[in-house]
Amino acid sequence: MSTVAPRRLAGKLTIIAAAAMGSVVVVGIGAGVLALLITGFGAGGGCAAPAGGGAGPIALGPPGTGRLVGASEYGGPGDPSSGHVGASGADLLTHPNSYAELGGYTFATATSMGGLPYMTPLRITWEAHSAIAYKRDFGFGGGPVAGLPRVIDLWWRLAVALRIPYQDGLWSGPVRIERPPDAGAGQLLDQTPGSSAALLLASADVTDPAICAPGTLAGAPLTPGQRARLLPNGQAAAPADAPAEVQGIIAAGDQIVGRPYLYGGGHGLALDQVAAAYDCSSSVEHLLYGARLLPVTYDAASGQLESFGLPGPGRWVTIYANADHVFMYVAGLRWDTHNAAGPQDGSAGIGWHPLVRSSAGFIARHPAGL
Repeated sequence: MSTVAPRRLAGKLTIIAAAAMGSVVVVGIGAGVLALLITGFGAGGGCAAPAGGGAGPIALGPPGTGRLVGASEYGGPGDPSSGHVGASGADLLTHPNSYAELGGYTFATATSMGGLPYMTPLRITWEAHSAIAYKRDFGFGGGPVAGLPRVIDLWWRLAVALRIPYQDGLWSGPVRIERPPDAGAGQLLDQTPGSSAALLLASADVTDPAICAPGTLAGAPLTPGQRARLLPNGQAAAPADAPAEVQGIIAAGDQIVGRPYLYGGGHGLALDQVAAAYDCSSSVEHLLYGARLLPVTYDAASGQLESFGLPGPGRWVTIYANADHVFMYVAGLRWDTHNAAGPQDGSAGIGWHPLVRSSAGFIARHPAGL
């Protein structure tokens, strides 16, 4: 494509260097080349926080300080040349909350926003609609949009979630971008202005046994009745009268109690694995996988759990999610990343907490049947 129209060409990396395109959507990238690209995404690993400043035409400030920039969309039925596999190797159909940083043909050279690391979250706002999205792609870009530097491409399903009218991959316009507050920091939620549009839930079929790979968990200790019990070591005993799924969730939580909090920690790892560190969404997803309520490959931000399961509180399990944080109650105990309900709320880290915290600003969801 030209540097003016935001359409893309799909193909192997040998095509990338010869084409002036928007977001590079790769169909046939080799695992070795992909590993080399990911190695160069930025210091701190694949889910590091956004870098400060950089060589790009704009520099992102701290949370709450947005920038108006030029954006375009890509992909969808009117733009079939883009395909649906990002240059990171991620299937963008299962990751609708994706964007591309523009400026070059590789992750190292696409630095229009300072060279953000892979999976950097941004709050993106168009008119009155806002959502959290993650960097999973890159692209060459094009000329200014509405007099603003064109620095970001929105995957078409992200654009739809922002209520941007779909124009066959040809839309362009100004959007506001900013860093969200750290995930898991419930006390910082008020720093993020505006209402967040619920993003589309990942489209993987969570009932597919091929992707809900079986795993083995040591069973949680049991306690009589229907309420979980917090144990002195920080783990929980599961209610003997609870369904097997609830006992599986608690067993999965006991696996990772006390793991350190790390923004982006646990993401990119299969849910049947134990990570060195977790954030709010990855830890909740690990627990839900303990009951086989998510596919083993599921990997989403907290905002996508606003659409998980059924609306409202459940009998055994209730998830409270918004674009910035997620926590849940399981048989009377709260799973959270910090002691949000005060000093008597147990450990300040990832684990089980005995007290009830405010759910203002969160959407309540529950797994079907629980």
